[in-house]
Amino acid sequence: MNKYPERQIKRIKITISGSLFVYATVLAVIARSPACTLAALAMAVSALGDALLAGYPGCLAGVRNKLVKGGLAFFAAHILYIRALVVSAGEGMNAFLVRSVPSLALFLLITVLHGAVFYFRPRSSSPRLLLFAAFVYLLTVGVHAALAVTLCVLPGGWYVLYAAGALLFYVSDAALLARRYGSLRGRRIPALIWGTYVPAQFCLLTGLFLQSFAGKLPG
Repeated sequence: MNKYPERQIKRIKITISGSLFVYATVLAVIARSPACTLAALAMAVSALGDALLAGYPGCLAGVRNKLVKGGLAFFAAHILYIRALVVSAGEGMNAFLVRSVPSLALFLLITVLHGAVFYFRPRSSSPRLLLFAAFVYLLTVGVHAALAVTLCVLPGGWYVLYAAGALLFYVSDAALLARRYGSLRGRRIPALIWGTYVPAQFCLLTGLFLQSFAGKLPG
């Protein structure tokens, strides 16, 4: 039996997510940088996604698939994080894009291989449209991680911490989707998902915040 009832677990998750949003807001106020502001917005949207996955608000109870509701929010969050990364890179973005091709190719390949695990799974009862949407979402998360890791090749300082967060986010989402649409099973999977998700958000926010004081990348 679980140590905590399901409702209490949901409240704990919402509390953690809300705390991360407060943390992101404080960092954005201190840094006063567009990148950190975008990251705070991304965390706000992520907190909304967590609430939707937990079944809140009640007015959306008619939408049965919580992953559909939460997935749209997290997709928007990753777009905001990617935008924050681009803004943070500044004038070094041209060199960054040139050097990002090998890394992008690698992580897109990883994403495609993982997507194949659940997308082409035999006897899947999920609609093909949902499976395709999940695949596109994971592809976006893979691009986010690829961009972040590529910045580590450049003299970007705290982008290493940000990249760690992006990779943890990928692991969390990959496990979540494989559990929902694929064959990944186990009592410890939820712990894996949240055990990587929370540090991921913390690393993303902190890495971008510290980088805002380290200067822009050289052109």
